Amino acid sequence: MARYVIRRSVYGLVTVWLVTVIVFTMLRVLVPLFYGDVVDIMVGELARNDSNLQQQLRDEYGLSDSVPIQYVKWVGNLVRGDLGESLYTGRSITHEMSRRLPVSLELGIIGLASAALLAIPMGAVAALMQDKWPDYVLRVYAIGSNSVPGFWVAILVITFGSLWFRWAPPLSFAYLTQDPIKHVKIMLLPALLIGLTPSGGLLRIMRTQMLEVLRQDYIRTARAKGLTERAVVFRHAMRNSLIPVVTIIGLSVPGIIAGTALFESIFVLPGMGQYLVQSVGRLDYPVIQGTNLIFAILITSANLAVDISYTFLDPRIRYR
Repeated sequence: MARYVIRRSVYGLVTVWLVTVIVFTMLRVLVPLFYGDVVDIMVGELARNDSNLQQQLRDEYGLSDSVPIQYVKWVGNLVRGDLGESLYTGRSITHEMSRRLPVSLELGIIGLASAALLAIPMGAVAALMQDKWPDYVLRVYAIGSNSVPGFWVAILVITFGSLWFRWAPPLSFAYLTQDPIKHVKIMLLPALLIGLTPSGGLLRIMRTQMLEVLRQDYIRTARAKGLTERAVVFRHAMRNSLIPVVTIIGLSVPGIIAGTALFESIFVLPGMGQYLVQSVGRLDYPVIQGTNLIFAILITSANLAVDISYTFLDPRIRYR
């Protein structure tokens, strides 16, 4: 197991490195070819066409060097734990990440956990009551949640909440250490809405797997040996049905991370998604590179955690 984890960690590091190369190349080479670079945007905002000012800004931000040299300098700072500074605000990106990353992690983890906690038992109930009215109701919910984007539901909740109930999400954010009650009120609704869309897919996968497992010979043997229905369902059927579900949960992580950007913008949450959206519009190179690096690390770590969890769900799986 240890060798497998080490090998997968090395593969993950290579993947993260490739992500940094691709993002860096796109920002410093491809985007300037079609849209101009960040200096052009800054000078355009000042309504000035001064070549000397443009050259001064490029020298100040290190954009006069060749792309490989810029990348080597960025990686060198990265090794020291320095993600750089925003080109617009001058604030440390590492400090901003330490403030924003917990918000995005909390939002994504609660959203993914709520999706799993809803979908797994509902999928099991739908399988156990196949072709009965609870099964039909749950299948309609699964199709509906897959068809309706969560951010659209969030916009409807805010719109109709303000029109009908005179309710609106708080405009000021409170961290958990500042005001726990207000923090829960702010975070709970967007987190649950993030889990709405993936819950439908998880429900359908869980139902399909449960139906397949319940028809296996060892389930009939367990019942013939006199085990209670509860033991058969929870100790045998559900546990073996969870492997594909866990895989889908791992594959849902990129979508959850991408979804946090929309929900953070809708509910005005100071997370990494909102930080990335703001920086993309201004071509704030260091911020875009830093946020993409963090997202790549989170996704590769989630995939590794999913693979390791297989050994706990199915004792027959061993990594050597």
